[in-house]
Amino acid sequence: MISFEEIKMKLDVVPVRPLATAIIIAALYTGSRVNNTIQFGVRAFISIIFLLIFSAYGSLIAIIFSIIGKRGLINFVTARTYGYFASTAVGISFKVQGEEYLNTRPAIFICNHQAAVDLLVLGRIFPKHCVVVGKASLRFIPLLGMFMSLGHAVFLDRKNHGSAVQALTNAAEEIKKQNTSVFIFPEGTRARLQEADLLLFKKGAFHMAVQAKIPIVPIVVANYSDNYNSKRKIFRGGEINIKVLPPIDVSNISIDQIDTLTNSTRELMLKTLKEISPLHSTQNNNPKSLIE
Repeated sequence: MISFEEIKMKLDVVPVRPLATAIIIAALYTGSRVNNTIQFGVRAFISIIFLLIFSAYGSLIAIIFSIIGKRGLINFVTARTYGYFASTAVGISFKVQGEEYLNTRPAIFICNHQAAVDLLVLGRIFPKHCVVVGKASLRFIPLLGMFMSLGHAVFLDRKNHGSAVQALTNAAEEIKKQNTSVFIFPEGTRARLQEADLLLFKKGAFHMAVQAKIPIVPIVVANYSDNYNSKRKIFRGGEINIKVLPPIDVSNISIDQIDTLTNSTRELMLKTLKEISPLHSTQNNNPKSLIE
């Protein structure tokens, strides 16, 4: 038979866990309002949780949409849903200009690559009937890799030039066959620059566009190092500007002119980047060439 003292002890213990949890949450919330490091940790954790949840959600969407014949909307629905909830959770919003150009189809969408917040950028502007190009290592990330595979992502092994070229060639053929688009970061890696600047562009996206004879749609995201900077442990809320530029016609451009096309597109995007990032320095960072 249970004694009165044992019952009392059990009753005393009941509220401890909820109370402790509430205290921890309150402390983290208060700390995140006054301390950058705590704020960074809390928001980064929230971002990871949302990424895992929506990777699983995206895999489910991929299966369902494949069955009902809506494969072209898998990435769009998953990205936009993720973007809405995750951006709201971490206090990031976007102001988009030229959004009508996202309806261009088929197209090669190219965007400057900065840091982890680019996932939220994709969630805000990812087009319909579009697949993403990513590095081969993403295939092996739990849940995310499965979703990307089901969403027909193009994986590039940058250490194997021949394999990467073949993957892009296959993607160009698929674009023409399926009337689909491709989203790619031409810098090839996260720039992590604190100023409004760009790394040099790799030429893969431009080769695809010229081979498939479809337009390039540049997307420029303002420098957001004041909103997110992993080195300085900054993850603030705020509004980030995005500008989608008019499609660039490549129907009359030959393979021999790809270098000129690459450089002129980069210059156009850099000019726009500086225009929509008014609070950042535009000093030259002399970025190392990443063109292979």
